[in-house]
Amino acid sequence: MSPVMTLAPGEAIPGPWGLFEALLVLTFAAHILVVNVALGGTLLTLFAPGAGRETAVGLAKRLPSAVAIGVNLAVPPLLFASVLYGHYLYTAAIVSAVPWLSLFMVVMIAYALLYVYQPRAGAPGAGLLPAASAGLLLGASLILVNVSTLAVRPDLWTGYFTAPAGLVTALSDPTFLPRWLHFLAASLAVGGLYVALFSRKAADAGAGERSRTGLRWFIGATLAQIPVGLWYLLSLPRPVMERFFGLHTGGSLAFVAGLGLATAALLAAFRGRPGRAAFFTALAVVCMAVVRSVARLGYLAPQFDPAALPMDFQVGPFVFFVGSTAVAAVATVWAVAAYRRTAKRG
Repeated sequence: MSPVMTLAPGEAIPGPWGLFEALLVLTFAAHILVVNVALGGTLLTLFAPGAGRETAVGLAKRLPSAVAIGVNLAVPPLLFASVLYGHYLYTAAIVSAVPWLSLFMVVMIAYALLYVYQPRAGAPGAGLLPAASAGLLLGASLILVNVSTLAVRPDLWTGYFTAPAGLVTALSDPTFLPRWLHFLAASLAVGGLYVALFSRKAADAGAGERSRTGLRWFIGATLAQIPVGLWYLLSLPRPVMERFFGLHTGGSLAFVAGLGLATAALLAAFRGRPGRAAFFTALAVVCMAVVRSVARLGYLAPQFDPAALPMDFQVGPFVFFVGSTAVAAVATVWAVAAYRRTAKRG
């Protein structure tokens, strides 16, 4: 019997599955963008040129906040994924319990190292701190890719019965390495774009060159995603891959739109327009989050389809959720505006 078939069916959900899927896609896109900034920015501090290391200093001021925001933004997609795919996600976490439980400590140590690095970024020899932090964040990314892959490969869970030590991995999956490399290249691209964005607002003489350097990183890393992305695409199981070539209308449209938006972002970067490149990049990431969702559905079909989950619509919790989300959004906008006003006053 297929390992997928032995899973207990999902429980009733408190609203339409499409609503939770849409929220999962949007919140995951926001999370992954900030994570790209955190990891890519940390890596770029190691390659920042110049005696004064202005790029590294500028990144050092922002990286601890990026890690903190990325961690907080991980909560919503985790919750929405738990509603629809919890019996896959948590089983994958259990069979790989050792790396999964170490994830939180790894990220906390990386976060602490970036805080220690912040006032020392311009000093000689300070690069050891972001190097250690980058190594830890890379390890965290491998852990997350491992759990995400295990969550759609229940056949790999059987390794737990021969080695029940919580160390099951998905390293044998053909998508593991290209998936991780694709994420790594995306992080360098977004990190470079972030450097270009905050450098263009600086008033010093080297700001223009730093912005151009950030755009060069964005262009190079984005172009590197082409062969890696093709490798990743071709390593997918055929039924999953075919969803992006007409078998699934939404998946195919999102795939094509993502490629088009990535091309638009590249063109904007070539023209020296980081703001426009960032806009197209954010939209491309949303499209790729949709592609990721469609791929997950393809992996789990036909044994599991969230659309078939029973629904018991709960009006009260839904209204409370919408209201609290609106209040949180207003509070966030106010806090950001207040921070910017304070920063302008010096």
